[in-house]
Formats: sequence, C-alpha cells, structure tokens
Amino acid sequence: MPPKRSGTKATSNSPAGNSTSPQLVNALLLSAAVSYGLYMLVQRGKVSWPPHDLLAGIYTLAGCLALVGPVVLARVDSGERGLGELLWMTGGLLLWVFNATAVARGSWRMQAWATPLGYEAMGMTMLAVLLAGWRCRLGSRSWSWTNVTGWILGLFWVAMAFSTFMPARFPGLASR
Repeated sequence: MPPKRSGTKATSNSPAGNSTSPQLVNALLLSAAVSYGLYMLVQRGKVSWPPHDLLAGIYTLAGCLALVGPVVLARVDSGERGLGELLWMTGGLLLWVFNATAVARGSWRMQAWATPLGYEAMGMTMLAVLLAGWRCRLGSRSWSWTNVTGWILGLFWVAMAFSTFMPARFPGLASR
C-alpha cells in the first residue's frame, strides 16, 4: 500500500491565463466611467468655479456610472442581491436601451450617451423600481459596495426628479 501524502494542492479560483483580478477590472471600469464623464463636462465647458451647474455635472457622472453598471454587476459573484444593485442595473440598462434606440434611428450623433433621459423621467422610473422592489421585498440588506453605489445613484436620481417640481425661485429668497 503506497503511503498517503499529506500535502495540499494549490488551486486557483481564476481561469488559467487570467492574471487580472476582478477588483482591478471593476476599478478600471469605474475609473473609465468617471473619466469619461469629466471629459464630457470639460469638453462642453460645464466645469467652472464656482460650480453653477454642479447638479447637472453630477447627473452626467451618475449617467456614466450607470452605463458601466450592467457590466460591473454581471461580473460580481452571484448570490443574494440588494435593492441598490437592482436600481443600478435598471438605470444602466435603461440608458443602454435608449442609446441603442438612438443608434437604430440614426440619431446617435445628437444623443447624450450618459444622459439620454431628463431628470424627471429617470428619477420617476427609479422611484417606481424602488417602490416595486421594496414592496416585493427583493434583495438583501447587504452593505456591499455595489449595493451602496446603487442606492446612492437611485436616491440621487429620485431627488433630481423631485427637484424639478420646485419653483425656479423661492419667493422669499429673491435678490434685491
């Protein structure tokens, strides 16, 4: 009888030949999204000091993050997903569908890729997804970075939609 060997065999979770970690790829995707958003803002002359169009700039950056959301979330380990991830995935897919429609119509040159929808349409859609997911008790209460990012994006979009209902000037704050 041959002697038993008590050694451990080194195993790798990643496929052979794949030397990049998923975290590095996710970081590169997010960095590319934010860089593209900042590039668009600089190109359009929307970056200035003091930042008069701060919320519009953040809305553009949120759109860029939403565009990479489906790619990032498809790469995350499967398991119980949170409502924030549902918001991020829905927002990203919504932008991809609107952009694909613009390409099919031939109006892709006039399309704002990161913000094809206005504040109200995007925010109210996210509010509907939030309420439906909450009512159906979807997702977990995990504090993963993808879930938190989705919650931040979703609540930002909803807040931007509600900001459109506010009057342009408050009666008591008019300058003299």
